[in-house]
Amino acid sequence: MTAVLNVILAGLVVTFTFLAPSPQRLPNPIPAIRARLLAHINEHRRAYGLPPLAYDPLAGRAAQEQAQYMEQSGSMGHEDPAGRSPMQRYEDLGGHPALYGENVAYYGDAVTQVDAAWHAVVRLDAMMMAERPPSDGHRENILSPAYRAVGIGIAIGPNGIYIAEDFVTPQ
Repeated sequence: MTAVLNVILAGLVVTFTFLAPSPQRLPNPIPAIRARLLAHINEHRRAYGLPPLAYDPLAGRAAQEQAQYMEQSGSMGHEDPAGRSPMQRYEDLGGHPALYGENVAYYGDAVTQVDAAWHAVVRLDAMMMAERPPSDGHRENILSPAYRAVGIGIAIGPNGIYIAEDFVTPQ
């Protein structure tokens, strides 16, 4: 934000340009939001007496690819443009899962501030945790004792915020 101030000093006009401080914007807020979401997921698990999930970088790559695809296409789903399932994406990256599951979520408003993006992610997480049987697949993935790790993909762009959480138990 720029403000211009004109001052008249003894018949001389002097123009000053001030750059007003803008709200916090980070060049890439995704790593920080990803780390906070992992901690948030593990808080849910801890509340239910479950062990924390480790972060699986390969599942993270698979999830990030899916989140980016969903944001770019403006659609939400588990299949990518090649028709691959979440497990197939993980295997194509060299992973060997014994068990694999994916949560995807979408927040449609444009978000440009880091804090607003985090609050949107928290709302999406809260919606997943508020699910009740028999329609509680997202919640079941988060709280499944069978999973050992998770990869998290987050894409923020003009189509909104898209999240892919890829849960895995490697062989």
